Amino acid sequence: MAKHIDVFYAYPSRPESMGETINNAVAELRGDRVVKDLHIRLRPWPDMPTSGKKIVTEITKTIDRCAIFVCDLTYPNFNVTFELGYAIGRFKRLWISLNTSIEGAAKQYNRTLEGIVGAGYYAYENHHGISAGFLYDRPWGSLDEHLLSESYRRSAPRPELPTLLYVKPPVNTDAVIVTLEHLQTSEFRESLIIDDPIENSAQTLDWYAEKISLADAVIVHLLAAEHRDSQLHNVKASFVAGLAHGLRKNLLMLAHTPLEPATDYRSLLRSHSTAEECNRYVTAWLRGLGIPRRRPRRPEEETRRKASTLELRNLSIGEPVAEHENLQLDEYFVETAAYYHALEAQATIMIGRRGTGKTANLIALQVAFRGDRRNHVCTVKPVGYEVEGLVRLLREDLHKAERGYLIDSLWKFLIYSELAASVCHELEARPAHQVPSASEDKLMKYVGANASILLPPFSQRLDRAVRSLVGVGDLKAPEEQRSRISENLHTALLGDLRRLLGEVLSDRNKVAILIDNLDEPWGPGRETSGLADLLLGLLRVSRDVCADLQHEDYWQKGIHVSLTIFLRSDIFAHVQPLTSEQDKWPLYRVTWNDKAALLRVLDERLKHGAPTRFDAEDIWEGLFAHEVAGWPTRDFILVNTLARPRDVIYLLREAIAKAINRGHPTVTAEDLLDAREEYSRYVFSSILKEDDPERQKLEDVLYEFAGAPKRVTARDVASRITKAGVSDADVDFYINLLCDVNFLAIQTASGFKLSSDEHEREMLRSVAKKLPAERHEGEEAYEINAAFYQALQIE
Repeated sequence: MAKHIDVFYAYPSRPESMGETINNAVAELRGDRVVKDLHIRLRPWPDMPTSGKKIVTEITKTIDRCAIFVCDLTYPNFNVTFELGYAIGRFKRLWISLNTSIEGAAKQYNRTLEGIVGAGYYAYENHHGISAGFLYDRPWGSLDEHLLSESYRRSAPRPELPTLLYVKPPVNTDAVIVTLEHLQTSEFRESLIIDDPIENSAQTLDWYAEKISLADAVIVHLLAAEHRDSQLHNVKASFVAGLAHGLRKNLLMLAHTPLEPATDYRSLLRSHSTAEECNRYVTAWLRGLGIPRRRPRRPEEETRRKASTLELRNLSIGEPVAEHENLQLDEYFVETAAYYHALEAQATIMIGRRGTGKTANLIALQVAFRGDRRNHVCTVKPVGYEVEGLVRLLREDLHKAERGYLIDSLWKFLIYSELAASVCHELEARPAHQVPSASEDKLMKYVGANASILLPPFSQRLDRAVRSLVGVGDLKAPEEQRSRISENLHTALLGDLRRLLGEVLSDRNKVAILIDNLDEPWGPGRETSGLADLLLGLLRVSRDVCADLQHEDYWQKGIHVSLTIFLRSDIFAHVQPLTSEQDKWPLYRVTWNDKAALLRVLDERLKHGAPTRFDAEDIWEGLFAHEVAGWPTRDFILVNTLARPRDVIYLLREAIAKAINRGHPTVTAEDLLDAREEYSRYVFSSILKEDDPERQKLEDVLYEFAGAPKRVTARDVASRITKAGVSDADVDFYINLLCDVNFLAIQTASGFKLSSDEHEREMLRSVAKKLPAERHEGEEAYEINAAFYQALQIE
């Protein structure tokens, strides 16, 4: 008897017209001679009996038995995307249909799934289009063409540490904050992978497959229907959950209520109404995992020495986002002037755009400082802290001096309590036979006695402090306001803490305080002025904290301290106008104007990622096409990306992944060109995060440049911005923003130049406005960055 080829067709139950169209197409296909002769059995999902059965089990069993998984993605649907992810995880041949006569359907697919799945669709308008497309594409003739490479069929080598992937929503609810804080103190804390759409909203299928394959467990967190961007996030989250289920991983799905859970994964989902309920689910699930203890693997260097050949499948260049490779980054980190400055300086404010390497510098500094046992490192990375309460507090009738005193005192309380907690954690982690000294024991007892004040996570300490200060503006006398602030921010307690810390840390070579993640609450709907005040207070108090900790007198010992703050440049642009004596601020900007330095980033990663110690030139020569679209390969990468480490790594990584998935022995020009398309969509999405949270027009502005010539006049730029619905008052703001994110290069006497920071942009634009009159060439001009050509179809 001839073998059947089973085809499973997934589609939403609503609208009913879609089911009718697909069933008509299935009926038409069943009558086709080719389908009959090949014994192709088409099975729409309603034909599957589920009465009295566990739906997720029956659905997955049916997909397991099919050779081809067909789905319709005209309308976003959590069931269908979960099944799509599962089918990919089970290495099924895909065929996707999409009704392009439905307005917005193609755009919706492009926004939600195309960048992740990386697969095209067959466009149709009626059932004849579906059947004709299926017969034309003949997916039964290429059953081995699935989206995941064969390497994912094999069990991945376990990382040294227990690993968990957390698919985080773009909204920092209380439940999300509690989940993050729980995971960061769990057995997964040192190898926790956070898929944060605020940081990177354009992960690919290869990225998810790689991380899921390495992980012991996966948590996917869905939003309630009423949350901002819930539809977009939940479609992606359902897909990732399906992929994890298909790859046979421990999976927990969490969901805020109210949300109507998808029928397919209802049994996998834990809906929570409160953060406390969410925390109980996470606690119980983690407790029941039973992750086995790791056995140390053979040192990597020894493994490399055994390898003698250079093969593409053994090449790994790491992650574009530093947070995803904090255990490996130091092995190929490229030291720059910014790094050495922070390593030696007493106080540093490191400013840079997204992707320029601020977090990479933080990780490298952590490793460098911890390399000397005489040092102590305190890393402050707030999770999900809110500023609304602080904004309301600062609106109270505070005297000017007391307003500054409040913010300064608040930061001193947060920093000192964070430092005390980190020292106690270090002491507690010592081996049992290492007995604490008298001063260490005294500090630990003092912190323990005040644990409710000093030890809660940053977000909770900030929230409690702000709530305790509400109403301070009702006190009319300045001395009364200051007394209330001092009392509620435990100034007396901090004095005791400073003395005890001096006793414990005075003999340390260095105490390094590293502060990152301050830009987390800078998002849509936030009050920028309140956050700007808060950050300005931190910059101001950083010098005072260093001076206070270093000061020594008869009752307290001095501490050799350094403090480094990492801040996004677009946020600093809001803070900078509020500052005085800017020349005295210890600012250091992270820029990558030197192309040789960017190429060195790639070279170091290639040398580290090769199975043996080949020179970078050997790897480029042996594993990559020599030329792409008329450019030497390395120049092609630089020309088509923003000048940031994250971007050049992303494009090269995508090209390597495509070559491996296609079975190519080397990365071909075609692989690099296709990777450029993926990267262009990624960079388009990534710069949207730099929009002003109160305006939120950048995406509309960028779409107005679709199909534009690469060189545009100032008048044309302003016209396109206005068409995007931007008010006349905000046009110049968006011209500046397009320059700041390097979408536009500015005309200069020697060509077009990309600005490295806001100050340089202001200077270049001023010069550009004078050039045309002097050179009789009309108005000033701009050039669109080649990184965006593919996303916006610019020639």
